[in-house]
Amino acid sequence: MKRLMIAGLSAAALLTGGAIALNQSGDSVAHARADAKSTVDAAKARGEVGERIDGYLGVVSSASADVRAAVDEINIGRKTVYRNLARDQNVEIKVVARLTGEKLIAQAPGGQYIMDDTGSWSRK
Repeated sequence: MKRLMIAGLSAAALLTGGAIALNQSGDSVAHARADAKSTVDAAKARGEVGERIDGYLGVVSSASADVRAAVDEINIGRKTVYRNLARDQNVEIKVVARLTGEKLIAQAPGGQYIMDDTGSWSRK
C-alpha cells in the first residue's frame, strides 16, 4: 500500500505542472505543452473541463475543438506517466490513475467541476 501511495503522490506531483515523464533512456519528455495546460486551466475556470476520479480530464459542457485537443493531449501525457509509474511500482495502471485522480480532485479549487464514482459532474 505504501508503494501505491508513493506512485499516486508521484503522479500527482508530476501532473500539477504538466505531465513530464522519463523515456526508456532516462531523458525527460514533455507530454503536455504549456499552451495545452493553459488552455485547459482556462477551460476549467469557465466550467468546460473538470477532473475525473479516474485520473483523467473530462469535458463538462460544450467546448471548442482547441479545448478538446488540449484535453486529449494532456490525457495522453497522463496515461504515459501512469503507465510508467505502474510498471515501476508493479501495480495496475488504473490504480495509479485512480490515486492521482483522488489527489487532483482534492487539489482542485472550489468552484471547479469534478466527477466522482457515479459519473456525475458537480462543482467542488
